[in-house]
Amino acid sequence: MIRLALSLILLCALSIISYAFDQTPFVVEKTFSKQQIHRVERQVRQQYGVKVRITVHNRNEQKEITNLSFVRYQKDGQRGGSCSSDKFGLLIITENGCKIADVGYEAKLATK
Repeated sequence: MIRLALSLILLCALSIISYAFDQTPFVVEKTFSKQQIHRVERQVRQQYGVKVRITVHNRNEQKEITNLSFVRYQKDGQRGGSCSSDKFGLLIITENGCKIADVGYEAKLATK
């Protein structure tokens, strides 16, 4: 009986640890289309259970995003955290918030 209980506890602990490390952040790159951004918004809502709004304010001649803002809403609908960049390079959305890098600094953000 004790052996079974310990096995179940160990199995649960491994599942939780595995789940925590399996939480891949969502990424928005400067080359993303409007449809790709909407897909990320839907995926974040499905995965994390919160609404997010990603707004592209500007694109350059190559149709790359140059100015972007991100707003995360709490589960009760109230506005939560946000981040933005007027020299946009990369957005990383995690379960607990967002990280954003200006163009040229994407690699530094990815290593944090």
